[in-house]
Amino acid sequence: MISKSAGGCKINWFLKVTGKRPDGYHTLVTLFQYLDFPSDEIALDFSAPPGIRVHCDREDLPQDLDNLAGRAALAYARAAGVEASWHISIRKQVPAAAGLGGGSADAGTVLRLLNGHYGRLEPDALTALAAGLGADVPFFLAPGLVRAEGIGDKLTFLPPPERLPEILIVFPGFPASAKWAYGRLAPERIAPAAPDVPERLARALAAGDVAAVGELMHNDLEYALFEKFPLLEILREELLRLGRCG
Repeated sequence: MISKSAGGCKINWFLKVTGKRPDGYHTLVTLFQYLDFPSDEIALDFSAPPGIRVHCDREDLPQDLDNLAGRAALAYARAAGVEASWHISIRKQVPAAAGLGGGSADAGTVLRLLNGHYGRLEPDALTALAAGLGADVPFFLAPGLVRAEGIGDKLTFLPPPERLPEILIVFPGFPASAKWAYGRLAPERIAPAAPDVPERLARALAAGDVAAVGELMHNDLEYALFEKFPLLEILREELLRLGRCG
């Protein structure tokens, strides 16, 4: 039996870092938006030989349990008490290290497919398992329009807009590590966020108020990335010049 699903991706309309925990994780307030394109395609074969095998059509990405999708499968097998006999195939369309959550989407999709097949874990247990894999993974268990706090694991689901504004995603052709950006946040860039910005953004999206969306958009990670990759800021300024809202 083979189950297939598209993983989708996410953007952050808003990301404000609010502090740093002793374990090194940053706390934040963010507004996730699920997009169904671009999307990786995941196929999970339940009739494979014993073990967990991962194949990705990008040879530069892990082809074993170092792949987050494989780690998700292993974590599920252990938590659910299931003997794994699975082959996971990933056809990549989401660029790696692009801030779109491609790897997290793959992991979340694998967890959804496995639990849909076996039904061993309750929603809270599945969410806790996902959070142990990465801060963005729980979002992809039930994606939509979501306010996230903590390290991204405390989720509040907001009514999604009936229609999204036109979204243009530009990939510059090279990876930009969020982990690297988090590690270079200056203290003055870490401050409490206005608590209602995600909700105001959600209301602007629902109303189709593109100008308000542009005014409220913000991402604390952009400063470090603009310093390392000036091309990113050049692209941003050119898009604004051409009439993009934010």
